[in-house]
Amino acid sequence: MKLTLELRENAGLQWVLEQLSPMSPFGKTAARDLPWYGPGEETALEAELDNVALAMELWAAGAAKAQPAEACGCGPSGLGPDDLKDAAAALRGVTKQLPLFHDIRGSFDRDPGVPFDLVELFEIKHFLVTLERLVQAYAAMPSMQGVAFPSLAEALELMDPEGRRLPTFSIVNSYHNDLAPLRAEKGKLEKAIRMTQEDKRGPLMEKRRQLAVQEDQLELEVRRMLTEKLMVYRDRFLDSMDTLGRLDLTVAKAKLALRYGCVRPALSADKTIALRGVIHPQVAEDLKNRGESFTPLDLDLGRGCTVITGANMGGKTVSLRSTVLSLLLCQCGFFVFAQSARLPLFERVELILADSGPGAGGLSSFGKEVHLLDKLLRETRGQFFFVALDEFARGTNPQEGAALARALVRHLGSLDCVALMTTHYDGVSDVAGAHYQVAGLVREIEGDEGDDPRKRIARRMDYRLLPAPPGAPCPRDALRVCRLLKLDDALMELFQADL
Repeated sequence: MKLTLELRENAGLQWVLEQLSPMSPFGKTAARDLPWYGPGEETALEAELDNVALAMELWAAGAAKAQPAEACGCGPSGLGPDDLKDAAAALRGVTKQLPLFHDIRGSFDRDPGVPFDLVELFEIKHFLVTLERLVQAYAAMPSMQGVAFPSLAEALELMDPEGRRLPTFSIVNSYHNDLAPLRAEKGKLEKAIRMTQEDKRGPLMEKRRQLAVQEDQLELEVRRMLTEKLMVYRDRFLDSMDTLGRLDLTVAKAKLALRYGCVRPALSADKTIALRGVIHPQVAEDLKNRGESFTPLDLDLGRGCTVITGANMGGKTVSLRSTVLSLLLCQCGFFVFAQSARLPLFERVELILADSGPGAGGLSSFGKEVHLLDKLLRETRGQFFFVALDEFARGTNPQEGAALARALVRHLGSLDCVALMTTHYDGVSDVAGAHYQVAGLVREIEGDEGDDPRKRIARRMDYRLLPAPPGAPCPRDALRVCRLLKLDDALMELFQADL
């Protein structure tokens, strides 16, 4: 599945990715091109989640030096306290090397007849020396599944014939039999030039120029030889870079999960979703910055369409975004922002928002909704998919919109999918598989009339999702919301009189 920028931004995945901290260029590339684990790839996903759990255990143990080792708990490694401490130190050793890598992939995308220049050879040796140090540290910790480095020992010996393991490079004499005598002669000549009067240096300078040309030719031969031999290992270099990216991304996922208290998702075999205490981290952080808190949500979804109704500003859209974000994170091998999560694997996950703006070709918001829905239904025939729709058909007249929403709920109930829809239309929940209502404006508070209207609503709003019977009428909170937002008194009188 392709994770479009619009989906990532609407769901909040882009915000999560911006909180990641991969340390190498390869990790940053891996974070931009996330894997998607679909149906049938459960084993691969579990292996990735195992790797994240292992990295979490080791990173937490390394950060808890002042605590007894058992305080971190026994994680997936099964290591005792002393071994855990050593493994945690090894992981820290790995992470110290990751920022030192430079991206040299472009150097291996070349015509074989074009030799590496000296800068490229320096970068390749620097990569090999740094990789050797990282692999040595990695070998001292429990191996992650699917994270194994191909051997580049022969390439390193080629680039470091003296075995000094310095991250520098020069064409040393041992690369060519003629280099040592030529450089010795050149050195003697340069000494003679320094000892000769300036007006008599002409013949010596010409001889030095000739030797320099010969040296350049020999160095070119060496660079061609090195290029030919190094290109034999091209696939190993590229595999190593991919492996570095995966390892780096796994550690970044672990640090993110520890920072936000994320939980490992369990995979659901019965195609149902069960979320407990789920939050949307982007919204939660915005609320925290305003001195407010996010209300965690509980949600159970089965096949077919579940409908959410509730007051304006009651968090229905956030419920959709939180659910979609949880699914996207799980299927990209992340822990999720919840107290617990049991999720199936979908071939496709989509979020269609009512306020996502006009689409291509000048479509209205309603036109874009219909276009995106039609495209999704056509492309997912025969697939198990998830779709979340926010106030579908809100942009057309209420009678037709309600009829279209009901028809869509019935249609989704006949497909192999799990769907979640918010609506203000009565009668839609009658045909839904399940119905949730936002608890709504249930708190009576006095004495805050001078405060910010949005905060006044937030204090009175209960954002929990509560199971509701099919056909339960949509809440009628518009009048109270208008009052709390201090709508013009004259308009409020007309509004109330017309209810």
